[in-house]
Amino acid sequence: MGAPAGNGASGEIVWTMPKGWTEETPKSSMRKAQYRLPAVPGDKEDGECVVYYFGAGQGGDVKANQNRWAAQFHGWGSTPPKFSEMKAGGLTISRAEVRGTYTPSPMGMSGGPEPQPKPDFILLGAIVPGSDANWFFKCTGPVKTMEANRARFDALLESLRPAQ
Repeated sequence: MGAPAGNGASGEIVWTMPKGWTEETPKSSMRKAQYRLPAVPGDKEDGECVVYYFGAGQGGDVKANQNRWAAQFHGWGSTPPKFSEMKAGGLTISRAEVRGTYTPSPMGMSGGPEPQPKPDFILLGAIVPGSDANWFFKCTGPVKTMEANRARFDALLESLRPAQ
């Protein structure tokens, strides 16, 4: 789901889709927007950025989700998860960054094969408060691809604002 001219729209918050990302049809009703981040040379897989909204009163609090995201990774080594806050568009945004071997959650993937661990991945995430529940921006991909898209992710967060 997205608005014309490369903007994302959730109905409650809006944002500008970064240049170079491709909007895709969300794979489930929990996904309000989904973007493909093209792999950089040397990476075998594209990155993905998904915007989730689970409905009024659903989705859990910030800390529980940050902990769940961190638990999807192992092998942090000398780079433990980083959590921070920022403000944009009058919103307080809780950020997360996790590196290591990523094992995607099988959430919403019934009947398929178990997700396989993906070494050398990064999660760039953000949790944005809505009037009745949080919105979740979860971007994952190979290290080089995600580092090449870090400024675009930051720009997406800076563009967040309440819908008019």
